[in-house]
Amino acid sequence: MLDGLTLVFHRPSSTTHFLASPMPEMLELLAETPMSAPLLCRTLCERFDLPHDDEALVVVEARLGELIASGLAQAG
Repeated sequence: MLDGLTLVFHRPSSTTHFLASPMPEMLELLAETPMSAPLLCRTLCERFDLPHDDEALVVVEARLGELIASGLAQAG
């Protein structure tokens, strides 16, 4: 962790990614159990005691899309 950022090395592309919350937490949860965006959102909101609403889901879906685009996560 570096000033609130998490460094993740992506071996296939030899690229290092700087991730800010909630992306490292999302990767951690997805590594444990693959899940849909709504379930991931619910789990994150419960873990961090945040409101589980449409706005939270929009954020999780956007960040998940970024993780998929970067190759750090795969669409299921």
